[in-house]
Amino acid sequence: MLNETFVDNLSPEFKLLLLVTIIIVLLVINWIMQFFFSSQFLRIRKIPLDIINLFKIITKLITALLILYSIIILYGPSVQGIIGVSAFLGAIISFGSTQMLSNLFAGIFIIFIRPFRVNDFIAIGNGVRGQVVEISLNYTKIRTINDIFHYIPNKNFMTSNITIYKQKIKRRIGDTEAQAIHAKKSRIRSIRTFALQLIEEEVVRYTFIWGAPLGDLKTTKERIQEVCDIYSGVFGYKPEFFLYSLDYRMQFKMIVTTHSTELLLKNIMNFRNDIVVRFH
Repeated sequence: MLNETFVDNLSPEFKLLLLVTIIIVLLVINWIMQFFFSSQFLRIRKIPLDIINLFKIITKLITALLILYSIIILYGPSVQGIIGVSAFLGAIISFGSTQMLSNLFAGIFIIFIRPFRVNDFIAIGNGVRGQVVEISLNYTKIRTINDIFHYIPNKNFMTSNITIYKQKIKRRIGDTEAQAIHAKKSRIRSIRTFALQLIEEEVVRYTFIWGAPLGDLKTTKERIQEVCDIYSGVFGYKPEFFLYSLDYRMQFKMIVTTHSTELLLKNIMNFRNDIVVRFH
């Protein structure tokens, strides 16, 4: 820690230069830590994305506190120092204080109450639909199926309808899968007894409306079914569809179920394009 006498002997110009240097160094360290959490921790698949996101938020908060601490150390707890820090903080707060505080409290709500989590596929009231990539105290980063990133202020989630494309389903498992589960859960004594039981798993279930040209309904369904059969091996579940409305086009509601959001984002556009090709 800097000695008080040493700090007092510094010229105002040197103090300012030292403060700017400290801020730059802290910001660079913060950026390195953010990159580390984003790249290295993702390789350890056992660490949930929510935990990684929380580490990133804590790193940002520590960086902000260290910058504030540096200002106090350099300018001291004197009256001038207090006035300077107060003026600095006052300028920040007055600059869109309502927006900042709204986003801050909304961010805390999202992080701890967790209506949705990192990697969830969601839709909000303004029409943005995609994968939650990051949740910070100020904004939430969403990646759409077109690989476009949207930074949504957290306060928007408090006043908008939120749809989470996540569902728990039950399915039967066979002998092969039962043996794999049995290898992980040695407490299961009889594979045969367990083999045809129902297991519950969490999946992403994405829906969208697609319009086909007016024509023979049976032929249209057969063409769509061909694509669904092909992509059953891609998504892990066979896509479903049903006639939603009939006016100047035949509107179908498509239901795509997958194991992960990444799998959905990677293949959904190809799935939609392959359906379109069947009618052109």
